[in-house]
Amino acid sequence: MTGSRVEPRAEARATSSVPDVGLRPATRTVAFAVHAMRGRLLGPSSPDAAFAGAAFDSRLVRPGEMFFALPGEKVDGYDYCAAATVMGAAALVVDIRRGLPSELRGPNGGSAAIPVIGVDDPLAALADLARAIRADFSGRVVGITGSNGKTTTRELTAAALGAAGRVLETRGNYNTEIGLPLTIIGASGDEEFWVLEMAMRGRGQIALLADIARPHVGVITNVAGAHLGLLGSIEEIARAKGELFVALRDGGIAVLPGGDALIEAQAAHLPDSRKLHFEGAGMAPASGLDVVILESLPAGVAGQVVRYAVRRQPVVARLPLAGLHNARNGAAALAVAAALQVPIPDAARALSRTVLPPHRSLPITVAGRIILDDCYNANPDSMRAALGALFESTARFGGRAFAILGDMLEIGLDARELHRELGREAGVRLAGLGVLGDLGAQIAMGARAVGLDATRVICDADPKAVASAIASWSRPGDWILVKASRGMRLERAIDSLVEEFRKQTPIA
Repeated sequence: MTGSRVEPRAEARATSSVPDVGLRPATRTVAFAVHAMRGRLLGPSSPDAAFAGAAFDSRLVRPGEMFFALPGEKVDGYDYCAAATVMGAAALVVDIRRGLPSELRGPNGGSAAIPVIGVDDPLAALADLARAIRADFSGRVVGITGSNGKTTTRELTAAALGAAGRVLETRGNYNTEIGLPLTIIGASGDEEFWVLEMAMRGRGQIALLADIARPHVGVITNVAGAHLGLLGSIEEIARAKGELFVALRDGGIAVLPGGDALIEAQAAHLPDSRKLHFEGAGMAPASGLDVVILESLPAGVAGQVVRYAVRRQPVVARLPLAGLHNARNGAAALAVAAALQVPIPDAARALSRTVLPPHRSLPITVAGRIILDDCYNANPDSMRAALGALFESTARFGGRAFAILGDMLEIGLDARELHRELGREAGVRLAGLGVLGDLGAQIAMGARAVGLDATRVICDADPKAVASAIASWSRPGDWILVKASRGMRLERAIDSLVEEFRKQTPIA
């Protein structure tokens, strides 16, 4: 290992310095950072010393970045300061109690060749530096959280706001107490908008991220059973997500699904003039909604065409992703555009330029089949939404519906029954089912109980075996959904499906 790894929770598995978003990080002086972090230089430093961007993984430090030596459970960043220097780090941030890393001292115990800043807590210093940079930013900031769809909504929102200016957005998993500050530190500062995703697994975490980001608009996409095993109840999940609305200040606007009493309660302290409601799940269009879905037309691998009404203004948007749940995510993005006074026709047209990260509702056409790669994560609500998109597509375009599903993790004590229930719901419409994992086996049990032919159900620990069976049962025109929690790594099943189909026909 040659890098600093800090993984206080699963969602914090970002890789390194902030990913390339097409904008160069602003150059700032080391003196600015010392002041912001209340640190102390461990030795002399040139008055011209500067840095641009930040990293916490020594293996992927970019020249000119500031390296934060964060302590981790398995790997300690302090041990990799020299490696970060070799990679081109412009400055180092270390725990002041540990002093200058020995490998960076000169032959007579002198100072390091680059500035080394000692701080009381490197992780807290990372947040403090981001706060100082945020204080200098004159554009608008959007914070997005939710149990399902927050990444897709982030991408849609960034595309919509892109109609009115430059946008910095979170990339990958940079949505935690490590990733969000790195994103801000990597900003050029010349953007018109920052769109920042916020993840959480417990109380107080969204509050911390919102305190750093100070958003002008806060979005909660929904609350669902994700993290029930950690938070205990859907009400606790709503309160944890609601910390985003509590943090709104100076006229900040809350964007939330209409008709959701749990989320509405989190915005109860805000006047109606500071709320925008979009059409959420499980409700019919109603008066009082700011963004309504008038019609959603599946467009195959191209996604869907959606007619919206935004404050009664009709617009049409082409979304490069399928499913009514994603139409709702688009509604949330248009609500943000309305909150920030972006022209709605321009924002709606810009939604077609949305580029999704891997494994989120991505259609893959191969050998005449369409694989819906939605294997980034899963909980009961997102599983139902993805299956709904699968069945919508087969109903409109023909073909049969297959699924490769796996465990939904961290959903509480009722996990086994929730998996069986999902199987019962899906089994009546699936032509075949492959499952992986101990809980996945409960999905198969539920599907067989409602009559899915047992010869078209495979349970196996090997994703290749499952993919091989599904491939053999399917034919051109069929649709195959692949979805489970991230820990199941079902992209292995997708790779195996593609490999199986490649034997038949080259990828289209």
